[in-house]
Order: sequence, then C-alpha cells, then structure tokens
Amino acid sequence: MGTSSEYVPASISSLPKILDELHATFQSGKTLDIEWRKEQLRGLWRLIDENETAISDAIVADIGKPRVQIQVLELLCVKNDIAYCLSKLDEWLAVEKVDLPPPFENWSPVLVRRPKGVCLVIGTWNYPITLTLGPMIGVIACGNVGILKPSEHAPHTAMVLAELFPKYLDKDSFRVVNGAVDMAQALLKYPYGHILYTGSTDVGKMVMKAAAEHLSPVTLELGGRNAVVVTDKANIELAAKRIAWGKFAIAGQTCFAPNHIIVHESVYDAFIAAIEKVHGDFYGDEVEIAKVGKIVNANHWKRVMSLLASTKGSTVFGGTGNETDLFISPTVIKNLSQDDPLVQTEIFGPILPVLKYGNNTEAKHLIQTLSPEALALYVFSEDLDEANHIFTWSHNGTACINDIMGQIAPTGMSFGGIRGSGLGSYRGKASIETFSHQQPMVTVPTVPEFENLLAWRYPQMESRETVAFVKANLEMKL
Repeated sequence: MGTSSEYVPASISSLPKILDELHATFQSGKTLDIEWRKEQLRGLWRLIDENETAISDAIVADIGKPRVQIQVLELLCVKNDIAYCLSKLDEWLAVEKVDLPPPFENWSPVLVRRPKGVCLVIGTWNYPITLTLGPMIGVIACGNVGILKPSEHAPHTAMVLAELFPKYLDKDSFRVVNGAVDMAQALLKYPYGHILYTGSTDVGKMVMKAAAEHLSPVTLELGGRNAVVVTDKANIELAAKRIAWGKFAIAGQTCFAPNHIIVHESVYDAFIAAIEKVHGDFYGDEVEIAKVGKIVNANHWKRVMSLLASTKGSTVFGGTGNETDLFISPTVIKNLSQDDPLVQTEIFGPILPVLKYGNNTEAKHLIQTLSPEALALYVFSEDLDEANHIFTWSHNGTACINDIMGQIAPTGMSFGGIRGSGLGSYRGKASIETFSHQQPMVTVPTVPEFENLLAWRYPQMESRETVAFVKANLEMKL
C-alpha cells in the first residue's frame, strides 16, 4: 500500500456508536479468551511486518525521521515488544496464589488479572508507531477493547494506521479515530476502563481533569528538562558521541532526549572539543536534513529558533535554520548560566546547552533547580558508585549510566515519569499491571469448623465470651 495523501478526521458524531459497539464486544466476553488475545497480538505484529515500507514512508513524510531510526526505534521496537509479550503472556496472566497466615491459608486466596473494559490511547507525533501501537500491546494482552487516537501532527502515519487496523485486528474490538484537539476533547467526555496519554505536561493535566469526571484511571507519559551529568571520571570521547546521538536524533524531538548537559569544569573544554569532533564525524561539512529530521511544524520551528535567539551563551557549532524545510541544524551552546532562557524550558529541538559545575554541591543544585521530576537523568562516569549517588539527588522517572536512552532500549523494559513528567508506566509486564485490574479473590470454606470460627459475626453471638474467643483464635502474635 502507499501512504495516504489526505488526512481525514473521523466524525465526532460517530463516537457514541463506536463506543456502544466496543462496550457490546467487551460485554460479550469475546476478549476473555487468551488465545484470541494472542491472535490479535500476532495481527498487530503482521500489521507492521507486512507494511514496513508504507509506514516508513508515512513517518518520513510527517517528520523526516531517518529510515534507520524508523526501523530500529519504531518498527523493530514494537515488533520485538509484541514477540516478548507473546512469550510471557501465560506467565503474566497466571492466577497468583497469595501466602496468608492461619486461618486464611485455607481460603484459596488468589489474585486474578481482569480486563478493565474500553481503553483509550492518545498517541503523539514524534514516535507515531512506538508511542501508539506500543500501549496497544497492553490493551490487547489484558483482554480489553480500545480506541486509538493517533496525533494529527503525524497525519500520514495516522491515516496509514486507520487503513490498516481493520485489516489486521478485530474491527469490533479495536478502532482508530483520527482528529485534532476537538476530537480528543470529545473522546474525553466518556468514561473508560483506562486512558493512556503521551504528550505535553499541560495537555496531560487537561486529560487528567477530564478523566476525573468519570474517575477513569489514567497513565500519563509526559516530558521534562532531562539533564546529563558528565563527571571528571567520564570517558569524554564516548560521552560526547552518545550524547550527540541522543540529543540530535529526530532533531531533538524525543521526550527522553537531553535538555542540557552539566559538565565538570576540569573536563569542560575537553568535552566541548570532543562533541565538536563528533559533529564533524556525524554530519561532515554540511548537515543534511535526511540525517537529522525536520521540526514537526512551523509554530514549533519558530519557538525553538526564538529560544536560540534568546541565549546569552556562545555557539560552538550550528545555530542556523531554514523555515521552508522546517530544519534547524544541530547546535551546541557553551558558557551560559543557569538563568539562561535555554535551560529554563524544555527545548524539544536540536539545541544543546552545556553548563559547567565545580563540585557536587553545584551539580546537585543545578539538577534540583533545572530538572525537578524530569523523565530521565543521565550520568556519564566510570565510577558507578559516583553515578548511583548522583541519582539520589533528585526524583526522575528513569535513569541511565553512560548512555542516552539506553534505559528504554531493552525489549520489555518498562518506563514512565514521576509527577511532572508522568504518572504510571507501561511496556513489558508493566503494561499488564496498567491495563488490567488485579482482583483479590477468596473461596471461603463451608465446613462446620470454619462456620464456627466465623460465628462471631452473627448478632446473637455478641458477648464477652465471644470477644475472648475471637482474640484467642484470630489475633496474630508479634
């Protein structure tokens, strides 16, 4: 198939019918069969596998993402997560026995995974496959039905998904609903078994407020000003190489990308020289948009360029842009203060400010001031004790030593933010915990000796003797 050329939003008036149909499917019990769920997961895998070219073309058309990154960070990422889920699903969904003290050990105490019902996944544009189909793995695996709303800022990918879903997944159980802000607002007027939203913190607050009207549980995957600490014990050349890749991939538009770097003063100049060399190795004399990607739209391009114009720091390389192509060259800024506009907001573009610190007290202050509750904190150091100590300085959603985005690379590794950078997590087993309800269940014996033990509950047994009996037979000793 080819990429769809025209973005066609769904009709808001169609939502009641869609939701009624999904509720009817769920109530039918169709999704309870684990083998049915596995077949749907295989269908999702085939959706990607049999349409890699069309999906890749759509992502390139939307954000100009390099094709190698599409293959690894989008297609293979989701396919491998599906394969891993299939290999572990029986184990993850198995009834869990609970070890309880007497007399309750004979009540057959168990925890059972139950589906939540109709789920809503609101995706984002920067990873329009990974951050849309990735959550759907958990929706399907747990026996839910669901609506996927892709981002309107990745319209080609959204239309491809809308076309492919009914071909590979049960159309009575899973629907793609395209649309802009008005569609998202309309969707959020309904109750759901679970809502997962990926995007900005401001919109995340709106999603949570809307969900509160129905007490719908919510997972929020947001962002923040992710910091990188490069200590005097770091491998400087390797740090520069890995940081440059993680920052400049898809033009810096990754929620896990570094926002700024904090480098020890003793290795500051060496780091600047190293990342300047890496820039030459990566891009040569002239940076091609195909190697970096484009900014998603004109408004975002203007915002990032305005931030760049406001800095008081010095440009090491880059600093140019082309609005026609929505291109901004990879840029490093040095010699700037913690009050600089570049580090006071989430840049979400290929601009990398490099700050300097002299001791741990200064580094701790910079992290706590500039990166409170960020989605990620990165530390480059050959001293693992030092690195782990730095992680105690702040509350961050994820952490990684000596790499950028390495914490989300392993198949099945969960991720999620904390407070301002998100709420809850998913991927791997965490998706099962997110998209299912863990139901405690007991089977109370009916034999006479157990009935005698429970006799205290009945009104006619109210007496001091009963109180003494209960205390003697039910109280646990320290």
